[in-house]
Amino acid sequence: MNSFEQEIANALEATGSFTAEAALKLISVPPDTTHGNFTIPCFSLAKVMRKAPKMIAEELAAQVKLPAGLSKVEAVNGYLNFFIDRGYLAKSTLEEIDAKGLEYGHAAANGKVVCIDFSSPNIGKELAFHHLRSTMIGNSLSRIYKAAGYKVERINHLGDWGTAFGKLIVMYLREKLPTDQATLDALTVKELNILYAAFSKASKEEPGLEDEARAAFTKLEKGDEFYRTLWTAFRAATLKELMRIYDMMGVGFDHYTGESFFEDKIPAILDELREKNLMIKSNELDVVMLDEFDLNPCLIRKSDGSTLYATRDLAAADYRMKEYHFDKCLYVVDLGQALHFKQVFHVLKKMGREWYTNMYHIPFGVILQMVDGKWEKGKTRTGTASLLRDVIDAAQKKILEFIDAKNPELENKELIARQIGISALTFNDLKNSRVKDVRFDWDAVMSFEGDTGPYVQNAHVRLCSIMRKAGYTVKLSEIDYAQLSDDAAYSLINLLSKKGEKILGAVAGDEPSVLAQYALEIAEAAHKFIHEDRVLGSAEEKSRLFLVQSTQIVLENVLDLLGLFPIRQM
Repeated sequence: MNSFEQEIANALEATGSFTAEAALKLISVPPDTTHGNFTIPCFSLAKVMRKAPKMIAEELAAQVKLPAGLSKVEAVNGYLNFFIDRGYLAKSTLEEIDAKGLEYGHAAANGKVVCIDFSSPNIGKELAFHHLRSTMIGNSLSRIYKAAGYKVERINHLGDWGTAFGKLIVMYLREKLPTDQATLDALTVKELNILYAAFSKASKEEPGLEDEARAAFTKLEKGDEFYRTLWTAFRAATLKELMRIYDMMGVGFDHYTGESFFEDKIPAILDELREKNLMIKSNELDVVMLDEFDLNPCLIRKSDGSTLYATRDLAAADYRMKEYHFDKCLYVVDLGQALHFKQVFHVLKKMGREWYTNMYHIPFGVILQMVDGKWEKGKTRTGTASLLRDVIDAAQKKILEFIDAKNPELENKELIARQIGISALTFNDLKNSRVKDVRFDWDAVMSFEGDTGPYVQNAHVRLCSIMRKAGYTVKLSEIDYAQLSDDAAYSLINLLSKKGEKILGAVAGDEPSVLAQYALEIAEAAHKFIHEDRVLGSAEEKSRLFLVQSTQIVLENVLDLLGLFPIRQM
């Protein structure tokens, strides 16, 4: 909530006309600033005060004591319109940016802990393009929560356990591939991905292969030494490639505690479920009934004794609470897993974990690609999905073509092209509500115009360019705030003042799009200011350059919070 709104509400409460709470609900921002920066209707008071709203507004305009930072209040047709003092806003905002730098708008540490489970790919296969969503939504939320004062635990809950490994083992041995340590150490995830696709194809013709895979995983789960050696090699090969891609994208984790990590913690969960009579047999499966919540039974263990996703998630939840004492635990996983998380959370409730209410599924839609004339999600198991590394390479190539045409002498252009390309992919993913499916269109994503990553990055580059050309920085003592009161400057400063509010808004909804849209607004306002208010060589050069410096600082950090690269040249 903007502090001006709260102070207006408090001032109105002092008149006895509204409670501050009621006023806050009525205050809005007019689309036309000639009608004020904030407005509140007085129609709700007409019946109580037995006066016309127009008269009530006029009386209140004469009574209300304006808070600091507001220049005037006007009564117009039953509305109270409040106007911001532009000089006050410019001074207070720009001085705070100067003092706090990139951390302007960030909250102080609040002593709270949030665990964020994101990316979480399956071991044994390459990152597919659709993994971009969980990875970059989670990466952005991690940065945003930290800016909001939380201690963040970034967790990559790797899919490194389960029947999928039985499939890999069966196919590896079926192909009679070497099992000496040197060969296993040299394995690549690309080779493992080929094995997955081969298994999928072969199992369609030989249904018995699925049973072999389940048996192989059961053997692995029971500790077979040879199978454990194969599993260890598969995991190491995958992690090596994952780390390379994550590093390229600027994504980091504090913990790589995959499903296998909880193997020795599952027996305690099973014992407790039995002791509390929560687990029953149903069609030879161990399940927890959830009829009272109108949910299907939660599957805990298969007939052969193998555990399932839910079992491991229950153990992981217990571990995270004991280890991190979280205030919130977020699972950034696609919308299709909504039922799974409802079941897990309600099982925890039945187990008496009162903190289950602090666990949240953060769902998102899928990335859709055009396949044979239809929008659909690719599937890495069958080898039909676009690999993330290939998409990144293609994005870099497209941006490099643009750079070669516009600025062929640019230093480190390959790296810059890659960073712009990754940022373009990321911004396209974050700019709209996360629950929406994302249709991926190359031309739209890579454009330097419109609601795109390159457009926002270009605004940052322009600000940096002006600062380089100036060749000096401006001090606070050199600013004449009266020179920053025109519409273009005011609109930009007003946006900068909202950074803290936007960060908290993104946290409230676990929604990075709040900051993505904010970045677009800043970029548009910055472009307009640069176009309308000449900076270098003007009589207002120092004041305007200071605003350029301040905008660059804010935009750089907003880009960073989104997980975009705030490049300075292109």
